[in-house]
Amino acid sequence: MLDMLKAIKTFLLTDVKNRNETKELAVLIRLTCCIFILYYLIVGILIAFLQHYFMGLILIAAIGLLIGSFICTYEDHTFGGLILLNIVLVVFSSLLAINLGFGMDFHLPIFLVILLIFFNKSDAMKLKKWYSIGICILLMCLVQFCNAWTSTRVPKDGFSIFIQSMNILVFSTSIGAIAYSYCIKFNQAEDKLKNINDNLVKMANLDTLTGLSNRRHMNEHMASLVSEYNRSGNIFTIAIGDVDFFKKVNDTYGHNTGDYVLTKLATEFTNYMKDKGHVARWGGEEFLFSFENMNITKAYACMDELRRKIENMPMNFREYHFNITMTYGMEEFNNRLGVEATINRADEKLYKGKTSGRNMVVK
Repeated sequence: MLDMLKAIKTFLLTDVKNRNETKELAVLIRLTCCIFILYYLIVGILIAFLQHYFMGLILIAAIGLLIGSFICTYEDHTFGGLILLNIVLVVFSSLLAINLGFGMDFHLPIFLVILLIFFNKSDAMKLKKWYSIGICILLMCLVQFCNAWTSTRVPKDGFSIFIQSMNILVFSTSIGAIAYSYCIKFNQAEDKLKNINDNLVKMANLDTLTGLSNRRHMNEHMASLVSEYNRSGNIFTIAIGDVDFFKKVNDTYGHNTGDYVLTKLATEFTNYMKDKGHVARWGGEEFLFSFENMNITKAYACMDELRRKIENMPMNFREYHFNITMTYGMEEFNNRLGVEATINRADEKLYKGKTSGRNMVVK
């Protein structure tokens, strides 16, 4: 039984082949057709007991058209299936309301066609609006015509209650299916938009090669550190590091090796700076560090520890095996200097380290 239900579910959820059509609309049409095929079958049997034989034959035709609408969704004619479904709901709901009375609620499925037509991804919004207005006018005319029509045979007693209950159930089920489809479609659009926004944020804030923050994002981060410094007095130290003889690495081993070095350094920096602060690729082979809640003495101890880690870290790329070193300059932030001057002083100390032998931290 479970295997049969799974097979039916798979069959109903079969995707469309035409790129211009949507699976969601096709599945919604199929579900609606299934609901109303069963509905018209039951109604046809019921009204046969009321001797509405002509309407019973009419409903057999409705079932045939619904099957046609169902098949259209598998033949790359989903929009045709939608139009056919709309025609069936409007025409046969109107005929049932006229012949069995407006009070039996046979007109309710007509409201569904408004939701179904708006679910279609077509951009003809103006046409959809006029279509909705037309449906409203039809319903107003229908209620007037039903009240004036003298050949109506309204079901009595138990039949009346059963038919009204069934109509409410079918209408509620159909509304629920359409609402569920709208919800799924909306959530998918929201998720897609969120992913796009997340990707845009990453593109704006992260360096594409290393995955570290870029200069723009690091400037924003340091602005937040300055605000925290002014509000709470939380100190921080800025350090700037540069790979020693990086041009020689590129010239000797190739630019792919240089990229490997930068990405491996980025991974090491990220792991080391956890709970210590932030790191960004500042440009080329330069990296900027912010040691948060640390004065320059504590930050220097961390920076020198990291320097030793980098010095002893093997670089293995393809057939190349080598080591690299880095030189760093540091400066503790204070309001008198400001961020830009603090970075410039750290950069000056970096230059001093470069001219004094490299592979050192200058504070």
